[in-house]
Amino acid sequence: MNKINKGILIISLLAGSIGANAQNLRTTDSKGIGMAVAAMIVIFVSLIFFYFVFRIIANISIQLSNKNTMKVKGITDKNQATGPESGDVLAAISMALHEYQDNVHDVEDMVLTINKVKRNYSPWSSKIYTLTETPRKR
Repeated sequence: MNKINKGILIISLLAGSIGANAQNLRTTDSKGIGMAVAAMIVIFVSLIFFYFVFRIIANISIQLSNKNTMKVKGITDKNQATGPESGDVLAAISMALHEYQDNVHDVEDMVLTINKVKRNYSPWSSKIYTLTETPRKR
């Protein structure tokens, strides 16, 4: 028996057992609640599995990127790559820059003046000119 025939035999046996299981499922779970719960469990387990797979792939990608960056810059020590700055120093620098940029504008006295302006007629905003003329019947 060659490999193709063995494969066809295995597939037909699996299909037959699935058909028999489907008949048993119809009698034991007529409303389909068990099938729905089983499907939800499979979906959630697969989502959790793919979350961890993609997270591992992302971590590997970040490590390879950092390694390649260090190789290009000629850095051998990992402590040199991150730098001596701590989070406190970076927070202080960012707050100083924020304060500097906020104080650029002059302090104004928030007085609101409303002047009524009379506008002359302008045909640009008139709707009568946007309508098409009705064709004359002859």
